[in-house]
Amino acid sequence: MPRMTMYHFEGCPACGDAKRWMNELTKEHPELQKANVELVDVYKTSNFSPPEPFYYVPTFFLDGRKVLEGAVSKEKVERLLRQAM
Repeated sequence: MPRMTMYHFEGCPACGDAKRWMNELTKEHPELQKANVELVDVYKTSNFSPPEPFYYVPTFFLDGRKVLEGAVSKEKVERLLRQAM
C-alpha cells in the first residue's frame, strides 16, 4: 500500500483545512479510510528531515516523492487519499 505523509504545523489555516477535508472525505467515502496517511508536525518532530525540501505547508509526499505543496482544495485532498490506497 502506498504511504502518504502530510507535513503541517499547528495553527496553519491551510493545514487545518486539509485535515478537516480528510476527515469529511473519509466519512463521505468510507473506502478512503483505507488510505495510509501519516501526519507530521514540522515544529514538533525532533530531527525533522523531509525527503526533499519544501517551502509551504501542507505538503504531501507519496512514497517519499512530493506530490502537492501548499494550495490545497477538497478535490485535491480526495485525489491524494485515493492515491494513498
